[in-house]
Amino acid sequence: MSFVYPLGLLGLIGIPILIIIYIIKNKYTEQTIASTYLWNLSERFLKNRKPISKLKGLINLILQCLAVLVISLLIARPIIHIPNSANEFCFILDGSGSMLKENAGQTRFDKAKMKIKEQINSSKDGSVYNLILVGNDTQVIFEDYTDKKKALDLLEKVSSSYIVNNCADSLSVAQNYFNSNPSIKTYLYTDKNYSTNNIELVDVSNKEENYALYDATYNITPATYGTDGEVITAASVDVIGNVISYENDKDLSLELYMDGKLVETKNVLCLKGVKTPYSFTVYRSRFSNFEVKIANEDCLALDNSVTVYNLVAEHNYKALVVSKNPFYLLAVLEAYGVNNIEHIEPDKFNVQSGYGLYIFDSCTPSVLPSDGTIWFFNQKESLSGTLFTVKDEVEVKDGALLELENIYGEEKKLVEGLIDLPLYVKSYVSYGINKRFTTLYSCQGNPVVFSGNTVNGNREIVFGFDLHNSNLPLSYNFLVLFNNLLDYSFPNVIETSNYTCGDEISINVLAQAKSIRLETPNGKSTYLDTSSSVVNYSLTSVGTYKLTITLQSNEIMTINFYSGFPQKENEEESELYISLVGEALDEKIEGTYDPLIVLFVLLGLLFIADWMVYCYEQHQLY
Repeated sequence: MSFVYPLGLLGLIGIPILIIIYIIKNKYTEQTIASTYLWNLSERFLKNRKPISKLKGLINLILQCLAVLVISLLIARPIIHIPNSANEFCFILDGSGSMLKENAGQTRFDKAKMKIKEQINSSKDGSVYNLILVGNDTQVIFEDYTDKKKALDLLEKVSSSYIVNNCADSLSVAQNYFNSNPSIKTYLYTDKNYSTNNIELVDVSNKEENYALYDATYNITPATYGTDGEVITAASVDVIGNVISYENDKDLSLELYMDGKLVETKNVLCLKGVKTPYSFTVYRSRFSNFEVKIANEDCLALDNSVTVYNLVAEHNYKALVVSKNPFYLLAVLEAYGVNNIEHIEPDKFNVQSGYGLYIFDSCTPSVLPSDGTIWFFNQKESLSGTLFTVKDEVEVKDGALLELENIYGEEKKLVEGLIDLPLYVKSYVSYGINKRFTTLYSCQGNPVVFSGNTVNGNREIVFGFDLHNSNLPLSYNFLVLFNNLLDYSFPNVIETSNYTCGDEISINVLAQAKSIRLETPNGKSTYLDTSSSVVNYSLTSVGTYKLTITLQSNEIMTINFYSGFPQKENEEESELYISLVGEALDEKIEGTYDPLIVLFVLLGLLFIADWMVYCYEQHQLY
């Protein structure tokens, strides 16, 4: 036996004090009686009828001494040690994304926690508990705990992650416990297909019904126009992807929401375990975001929807078109999602600022804008700060062929996807450029489409001809080239709007960014380091992340992107083998018994008994 608070035994000093009090206590009291004869007769009668009265003082003393003893033991908190009665436990809890699947309102993770709780509560006092959580990483939640309540409190606070993780990552920690005590009882609580050695597997899966949107993407088909400006084919957005049913064949109902509004529904017959393609076509030229949903209910809602954001629209750069005839330019900008577009006549441009893109079509501003990317079309006058010069205007009676140059380095992205189609111009302007410019197209040996930087360091693209004097707007290459130019002109903060939970993404820090705040799907916010050009961040939640970028001009950019549920957590894998190396033993450790409740009951009984004796002494007949 040991004591939690040994100083409590000092209360035993009260026992000799009680004995001394009883020794020196005056046992005689004066009483007025009617007759000595009657008193003596009554006393003989009572002594004959109640022999216990001879011990009444001693019983009271014994009860009070026992009460002092029990109170002292309660304060000292005795612990009784019982050899070979308890065990040491190691619980490995799978906290990967699949453990969030539900059955009857309870997730697999909660079911595993409930089973661990039952195991702890049913174990002998004195047992030792260790808990390893395999979630976003492998964490030891508690180690060498003997207090059941503290262990259960920490168990209640743990939560599952949303990422892919393998419980084999926890073996090094569990192996250390096993090496220290080969008799440790190790349990793995999971829904995965494991084969184990020296580990007891507790399967919490129920093969619940589960469907998932495997992926979603889109293609924008811009409208095509005739030479008279009439629409030949309308612009459209094609949403495509795959859907899957993991447990049974199922006819699934899919819904497409575009910019928050339901625009189309359709049914897709899915065979078990087979990725089934789906597609939607919406006739519109622009959108900010769309969401595809599975209307059917299953055990996991996290993989029943995918949200895709239009990054061009999300970046929300303002574009200013300065032109007398902006038809082609406005059409292609709108087709690729640049929603914030302003158009003014050339004579009304007066050093405007605050735009991400300036387009000067067949006109030359008096002053070069100091901010944003600049596109020039058919510029016939030299302008200070552009770092190129205008030479001559060349007329071509029968048309001249544009030749695509060999491009290297970063500018190679500008010509990706272009195909070998003949492009002609009726007239063009020849320019003098330096080696810092990259020629994309040349005509008769002269650079007519080239890229570079202004004196302010801003990017600029130059087209040395009027779009209306070429067949470029009617070519497939027109759409591809302008898409590349938009990507070049508007540096993306992120490369795509869709990731998988568990990915590490790269966030490009804009040169003019003053601060970047990242808000997670659960509402938590953090400020990212803007001192470097790229920030890496690991995604640990499913849902929409929100980037809020404050520029030096105090303008606010808001960019959303989506982190999807990892489909690997839904796929059945071949049996995995995890093992603790060594020979397991079955030796128990010393258990304990805490008689606290028993002592409280005993103390109560002693007080009741003492009170009864006191009442007997006070009210007995003499």
